[in-house]
Amino acid sequence: MLLALLLPLCATAADSKVRGILSSHTASVGESVEYELIIEGSERLENDPTLNVDGLEVRFAGQNRQMSFINGNVSNRLILTYQLVPKREGKFTIPAIEVRLGGQVFKTLPATLTVAPGEKMKEVGDLAFAKIFLPKKSLYVGEVVPMDVRLYLDATSNWDLRAMPAQTGDGFTTRPFGKPAQRNVMLDGKPYTLATFSTVITPGKAGKIAIGPVPANLVVSRPQRGRQAFDLFGRGLGPPTDMTVTAPALEIDVKPLPVAGRPKDFSGAIGKFEFGATGTPERVKVGEPVSMKLTIRGSGNFDRIGQPPLDEPQGWTTYSAKENFSGNEGAGIEGVKTFELPVTPTVAKTTMPVFAFSYFDPETEKYVTQKSAPAPLTVEGVPVIATPAPATAQNSGTPKTEPKTPAVQDILANLPDIGKASAAFGPSLSPAMFFSILFAPVPLAFGFVAWRRRRSDAKLARMAALRRERAGMIAQVKNAANRAEVFDAAVKAVRIAVQLENGTPPDDDAAALLGSRKLDAETEKSMREIFDARTELLYAGAGRGEDRISDIERDRVMEAIARFEKSPKR
Repeated sequence: MLLALLLPLCATAADSKVRGILSSHTASVGESVEYELIIEGSERLENDPTLNVDGLEVRFAGQNRQMSFINGNVSNRLILTYQLVPKREGKFTIPAIEVRLGGQVFKTLPATLTVAPGEKMKEVGDLAFAKIFLPKKSLYVGEVVPMDVRLYLDATSNWDLRAMPAQTGDGFTTRPFGKPAQRNVMLDGKPYTLATFSTVITPGKAGKIAIGPVPANLVVSRPQRGRQAFDLFGRGLGPPTDMTVTAPALEIDVKPLPVAGRPKDFSGAIGKFEFGATGTPERVKVGEPVSMKLTIRGSGNFDRIGQPPLDEPQGWTTYSAKENFSGNEGAGIEGVKTFELPVTPTVAKTTMPVFAFSYFDPETEKYVTQKSAPAPLTVEGVPVIATPAPATAQNSGTPKTEPKTPAVQDILANLPDIGKASAAFGPSLSPAMFFSILFAPVPLAFGFVAWRRRRSDAKLARMAALRRERAGMIAQVKNAANRAEVFDAAVKAVRIAVQLENGTPPDDDAAALLGSRKLDAETEKSMREIFDARTELLYAGAGRGEDRISDIERDRVMEAIARFEKSPKR
């Protein structure tokens, strides 16, 4: 009884969280998907969450309450399950659902469901078959889209998955499959168990790309009469048999990102986003930081979104930001990314710093730049430069000083007036004054030498820092495990080598960088392959960390760098 009384108290003390999960982001007309509204940290709802989407039939499938003890902490979770049945094809947005807990309002993130025509499958009637589902078959390089591999298994048989389906193909990256979502479906009157494996796919190069085939190894036991083995439902089962079910390959068309209209601050973000910023406090002094929080929400390749730059950096000092991402489970492409950083005003300002965020919208096929609103800000303690007071007219009563009449000039007039000659005829300057004037240039000379030395030392320090940075890039080329890190470090090492020779950083462009040397055909080809591979892998997104590099390819990269650095300058 005491434990039962304490559970609600512990639950309300926990932080409340609300999130929504779609069992699949793709479906066919008439094929249901599940939407789970998960509420954590509170045992009591203050409202009745509702879900209505035009074009989808929404059925409430029940609720489930879960409690768990982890390291002495009580976790209270309420799960509301809805079934969504598409009535027509198209793209549907599951809106944000409001949930009120403890006097606060929490909202889920919107989710997207793409519905294909409910065409008849040729494989219906087979013991098992598989298909790859993509929301669209025309993508851009770097665009992230959800992908499902669906296994339709005869519901009258017993199935056991030996291993996760194997993803095959070249020119794209994917994330590992998660635990499959299972449900029963009817296809032309025949019952099937549908196992859906969800992931996301990111093409890394332009052109025609084949996704798949995707094989899955299973063990099946089919019902047979007269057998002694039975399952939990009393069905007589035959001997287990190994079986491979393969989803046929699916071809997609991948287009390169347009060059025209590309913003300078574009970092590769592709999708649909909303951008905003808030700052505190609203009153600071010069040199005191303003805490800025930048928020980017929407759907797309969040892993390619870096810290947005200031729209007008003059008069501000920025620092590195603390990043955080929270998103829906499943496809993992919908969520919110935040950046928290201090920004210090160095001059008088009347508004908060304005940040800019650029991305490419694949639906409109255009680049979009959003800027944060210029909220009011008061900056105090600005130094005031004194303005000289205007000259005033002299009082008429003040006697005017008459200019002296110049004496008749002769050759002696160029000599200094040493005053009345004394009888002792002593020197006009004291010894201290004389030696001060004599040695006055000495400190100036030492100061000039010190300035030249500091300037030289600063240059040497910058050169030494660049050499250390280049050594670090070369070490990364030698030791990094995946191709993206190796090619990125190789390009940076080459840029630093050119900067060490020229004194200024070169343009971040392959043509300009390679054009700075007289390269032979083989070296130029190798370097361009490195640049192209780096671009593709950086655009490829989250999966690039699993693309391991071979020792042979690593040696080729090192050899290309060495040949480039030995090539003569133009």
